Amino acid sequence: MTPDAVESSSRRVVFHRFGGPEVLEIEERPIPRPASGAVRVRVAAAGVNPVDWKLFSGRPMHDPYERSLPSGNGYDFAGVIDEVGADVEGWAVGDRVFGGLRFHAQADHLVIGPALLVRVPDGLSLVIAGALNVVGRTAVASVESQDIGSSDTVLVSGAAGGVGILTAQLCVARGARVLGTASPRNHALLRRLGIEPLTHGDGLADAVRAAAPDGLTAVLDTVGHGTVDLALDLGLPPERINTVADYEARRRHPVRGVGGAAAGAAELAMIAALLADGTIELPIDSVHPLEGVREAYDRSIEGHATGKIVVVTSAADEARSPR
Repeated sequence: MTPDAVESSSRRVVFHRFGGPEVLEIEERPIPRPASGAVRVRVAAAGVNPVDWKLFSGRPMHDPYERSLPSGNGYDFAGVIDEVGADVEGWAVGDRVFGGLRFHAQADHLVIGPALLVRVPDGLSLVIAGALNVVGRTAVASVESQDIGSSDTVLVSGAAGGVGILTAQLCVARGARVLGTASPRNHALLRRLGIEPLTHGDGLADAVRAAAPDGLTAVLDTVGHGTVDLALDLGLPPERINTVADYEARRRHPVRGVGGAAAGAAELAMIAALLADGTIELPIDSVHPLEGVREAYDRSIEGHATGKIVVVTSAADEARSPR
């Protein structure tokens, strides 16, 4: 879309029944208008999260999300404010912003209260900002839950995934020694980021003991798959284990379960600044057009993404390039 183009309608991703990615459809609607106290964002990019496909699947979940049909889809977004409602101060048309709005993000436009927005810093693309809300808040909260510092030796599970790769890098930035589990194809990436890679699966406990003979001081679990039990077997006190993925382990053991709800706009602004200045990175696994949203979720469900998957909801050049 050129700057002078006038849009007559707005697309959004919706589902009218529960199921797999095949239930996702593109629906046209009138362009929404912001009421007093709200702004409208022209969305450029929206992240894909596992929680999204768990929601549109209709299957039971541990978190009490309210679901009703029909529904919009997506949570993470980034874009540019293109209309400001009455009684809004401090925000203007043209401001680059990002944040989260459950069931509304995957659309050409969304209307939101400005208190939920974070400014995109110079040097950070809208693609990366659009992928940041869930993984950024979760990573910061997990690291803060253990007050990770330079005296720590930390194991991060799923260290090449969206949450894991930020979690691990935040620990590195704090001076900790970080071991991270990942498939061998991602080991070179982790090494470049200062993370010592280990392969999850049989023999992991022995590999951890060999890599850290003096023991671990914390485990930050982002994927489950027995990581909590492994940490306990390695002698970690339950209070030094935080999992954002293994609800069953949290039921059985007094481990911590601090996730994204414990972080907000200030934490998002902090991690966005670290990404903008190159202190940390958020790899983009793949970028899909809005009409390819089903393929984006097929990729997510496969479970082999490195970093984040993004759908692009704007034809803007910036939205189509991660950098």
